[in-house]
Amino acid sequence: MILEALTLMVVAVPHESPEHAAPAAAEASEVSGIEVPASEAWRAERPKVGEPKPPRLPKYEQVELSNGLTIIVAELDTLPVMSFSLVTKGGAMLDPKGGAGLASITYEMIGESTAKLSALEFSDAIADLGASFSSDGSRDRGSVSISGLSRNADGMLELLAAAALTPRFDPADFERVKNQRLASLIRRRGSPQGLAFEQVPALIYGAEHPYGHPPTGSVDSVKTLTLDQAKAFFERTMSPKHSALLAAGSLSVDEVKALAEKHLGAWKRDVEPLPTVPAAAPKKREKLIFLDKPGSPQTMTIIGRPLFERGHPDEAALTLANDVYGGAFSSRLNMNLREDKAITYGAGSQAAFRLGTGVFLAYSAIRADATALGLKEIFAELEGMSTKPPTEEEVGRARDALIKSLSGTFERSGAIASAASTIFVYGLPLDYYDKITAKYDAADLESVRAAAKKYFDPSVMQVLMVGDSAVVAMELQKLGLGDLEVETP
Repeated sequence: MILEALTLMVVAVPHESPEHAAPAAAEASEVSGIEVPASEAWRAERPKVGEPKPPRLPKYEQVELSNGLTIIVAELDTLPVMSFSLVTKGGAMLDPKGGAGLASITYEMIGESTAKLSALEFSDAIADLGASFSSDGSRDRGSVSISGLSRNADGMLELLAAAALTPRFDPADFERVKNQRLASLIRRRGSPQGLAFEQVPALIYGAEHPYGHPPTGSVDSVKTLTLDQAKAFFERTMSPKHSALLAAGSLSVDEVKALAEKHLGAWKRDVEPLPTVPAAAPKKREKLIFLDKPGSPQTMTIIGRPLFERGHPDEAALTLANDVYGGAFSSRLNMNLREDKAITYGAGSQAAFRLGTGVFLAYSAIRADATALGLKEIFAELEGMSTKPPTEEEVGRARDALIKSLSGTFERSGAIASAASTIFVYGLPLDYYDKITAKYDAADLESVRAAAKKYFDPSVMQVLMVGDSAVVAMELQKLGLGDLEVETP
């Protein structure tokens, strides 16, 4: 039945287009084996690709309240919706020693209840507005966000302000949130992927670095967290001078400022200046860290090194080089490990830029019996970025993909507000996204090759693997990439 349907679809004849010549139809018939009427000769020509249109990117405006709160607004002329996000600099980089996950837990508590509304009452109030609400603490920021119809903007911002400025910190809520986090972390440690990404920050940055632990914490660290610690973290970090209200939607900057003055204008709290995130220097690899999980059918493999900070001159060139290496499905790494060797469902890489220092990671869950081959090829592709540098075609493809995907990045008002968060936290200019296409265009072939050679040095790539050491240890040692250190997680 499926074959018959497909056959019918192939020979179905649409309206005539007499402007095309008959000989082309005959040529098409020879190629396809299907007789095409002369009146359908236009089918022999592939439709022409239209001229590319520049991406439509948001325009941001910035003002400030008298209490020091920054306001960044992108006014949209599409739908009657609004997204608000109150973002505060800091996040998990401010977690105390031994208290990994504190910022994340604190922001989750901020989204639970308010001084006047219990968790259920707060949830009902959001539902009554037809809004969606979220809170999150990441590496270098914390955020509380709400989205809904523009006509409910006043009510939405009132709830957002109540959550962010007067959280209840109910003991019962804290125990529930903490237990849910522990259950999630325990479940994550049960998979090689989850365990690997929990452990890799300390390997790349060092355990004492502000980025040297996972933002969500570990089972051991979260177990020790208390409600008093969460309250203290809130008091010492939440301040209008370190925060910004980010808005995207149908309201103008003046309308948003008036609402902000109403609900956030009385917010007063001075806190200590934020510490500077130190750079992390790459170091020569001396060993391969292998976390033993007997019976694993795959070996989760991650390599990486610290990078430069956000806003560095090499950012665009390295982003393009990363796309060629492993940042896209058509990248060299994925085509090698997945399509050619067939030893993984996928392989990828990322170059992430943060405050003070960023990170490069390449990763893949490799079939256990092919682990050594997979690691060898990961490093071979790194070497290849210098010995067989990116071609004009590869860089052009990467540039096109990055530029043409920008519009999709800003499809929703929440995403536009989130992009403003990046501008605020990293101190980027308001026209950062307007100029990003020009930066990609300015990153020529030679600059991409130079970035690849400079930052893809295999000798400083640290290696973390999670799998069955009994299956792979002997072959890994033959690679000569460093001594194999097997640990029990």
